[in-house]
Amino acid sequence: MRRLRAARGLSQEALAYECGINRTYLSGVERSERNVSIDNIARIAKGLRVSASKLLEE
Repeated sequence: MRRLRAARGLSQEALAYECGINRTYLSGVERSERNVSIDNIARIAKGLRVSASKLLEE
């Protein structure tokens, strides 16, 4: 997720805003410190403009 975000040139704050989720939550997800719901996976994928399955590949 971090690589996809960086490739789009987005900060965590900008991506969180686009996804409609809290930046600290997004940061925890990036660092694998939080469990993420399928709903939030879909929101993050939409913000990154990729499919949800792309986020689950690695």
